Amino acid sequence: MSVQTQAINPEDFAEAIADLPLSAVYSKVSELRNSIAHLHRSNEELRLFLAESKDSEEEKKEIEGYVLENEGVVTSMNERISLLKVEVERRGADLD
Repeated sequence: MSVQTQAINPEDFAEAIADLPLSAVYSKVSELRNSIAHLHRSNEELRLFLAESKDSEEEKKEIEGYVLENEGVVTSMNERISLLKVEVERRGADLD
């Protein structure tokens, strides 16, 4: 049996990062960017598999669902990066 966790909402995330040291904020940005890169690579591999697959349409739809789920996660991670950028700039520093 697996346990699903609910992602922290953007407002709570912004509040939580306000007390972090700047180094931890930068580290979180790097972590998120790395995760996004892995999700993009995974989606590319899944799309290539789908293009070459002889699986049934039902099986392909399941894999397409994973691609869409990954895209949603990427969107959420990009929102987190935006919030982290706001926090960095609030402190008078620069993210990029």
